[in-house]
Amino acid sequence: MATSDIDIASQALGLIRAETISSFDDGTNEANIAKLYYSDFVQDILTRYQWSFAIKKRLLNQTTAPLNEWRNAHIIPAEALRVWSLFDSGAVGARPINNYDIQAPGGGRVAMSNQETLYAEYTVYTSETNWPGYFTQFAIYAFASLICVPVTDDDDLAQKMHSLAWGSPSTGEKGGKFSVASSLDAQQRPPEIVNNSPFIEARFS
Repeated sequence: MATSDIDIASQALGLIRAETISSFDDGTNEANIAKLYYSDFVQDILTRYQWSFAIKKRLLNQTTAPLNEWRNAHIIPAEALRVWSLFDSGAVGARPINNYDIQAPGGGRVAMSNQETLYAEYTVYTSETNWPGYFTQFAIYAFASLICVPVTDDDDLAQKMHSLAWGSPSTGEKGGKFSVASSLDAQQRPPEIVNNSPFIEARFS
């Protein structure tokens, strides 16, 4: 099983019948192309889905409130690749809030809201050594799809790799290996059970 960025890049290159690499700096055309695309590629696939192994939740630090629109502003950590939910409590069972706006004045992202306290759930970069096997396999095929044309100039092979990684065009890039990986990842988190029903409560009140 691949355990490093070089392993993943090499296996992706193998899938498109190209030479594998020993380093992103080994001087080969394959290494140069892999190095050019790899970092942005990883950030992209990590933020495509709420992967259980890359999620973090923390209390946000407050900063200067904006004028005339929201009462409060909280700093989004630089490590956050994508924010999924904001909460006004860290209590068990807390529900996400819906009234907020994430902006980037001056380059740093802040969450604008009317809440004094704010928690964020977001995706962080997670080392390849911590990726589960199903995600690693998806990453290998997805990277092969991305670098196929730059490395091989073979459009037909690139289309085949894209279909294997992401599914047919009708799936909106949610099929193929991505579908397998996301389905397996979802099994790490059982579905939430709703313990109360306003309809039942109204009926028997």
